[in-house]
Amino acid sequence: MKAMFRWVVALGITGLLCGYVGPIVFDPDANQGPLLGIFITGPAGALAGLVLGVLARVLPWSPAVERKALLASCAVLALGTLWYSLPGPRTRGMLLEASVTGCILPDALEETALADWDSRIAKVTWTAPRVGWKDDAKRLFAHPDGVVLDLAVTARSAAREQRKPWNSGRISIEPEAGAGDVSRVFVRYAGASCRDYSPGPTNLYYETTIDPQPGPWPPDDLPGLLGLVEAAPPPTRYLAGASSSG
Repeated sequence: MKAMFRWVVALGITGLLCGYVGPIVFDPDANQGPLLGIFITGPAGALAGLVLGVLARVLPWSPAVERKALLASCAVLALGTLWYSLPGPRTRGMLLEASVTGCILPDALEETALADWDSRIAKVTWTAPRVGWKDDAKRLFAHPDGVVLDLAVTARSAAREQRKPWNSGRISIEPEAGAGDVSRVFVRYAGASCRDYSPGPTNLYYETTIDPQPGPWPPDDLPGLLGLVEAAPPPTRYLAGASSSG
């Protein structure tokens, strides 16, 4: 019985410690943090220890062989837990292969956008909109610094940042299934006139929100008021990565 208890304690503590410390060291931004060890690898290690402890009693192992088997089991559990704790890639943005099919000045969408925000605000009772938001919005629509492009998206790829110790910071371009749901974007990189954007094939890139922070409500920028992502030409290294992955 004592030998079985030793297996349970050894593997349980190994799973708990590695699952507790691993996410803190390797992926401090992870939501689960030490919960991996407390709720998953700790109990799983104890259960594995119980099973292996029973097996150790059944098999004709000498004390030396049992000690080696116990150490090997703890090492496998520790390495597996630490590997599982390593951070996966983080999506930095999306690349779109598309054709520009139309261009709209933001003021053409002003009435619809403001009415939509009035409707949203009327449904929210737990907080108040920021003071003067509508006057600010009208000024933005009166003096826009960009335009709205309609797109026919033919392909999209995700730009993902690798975060493991041996490849941290490397960007990989991975094709995504389907054309996606982004068919209208806000752009300002070439100017604030539709004449600045030619119809036809183009490559665009927009960043995804990595660490969302509470912002002004309603938003204090045109893309936010229109509910659109802001797109721009992709960085050169992203285009090179997309070519090599294709």
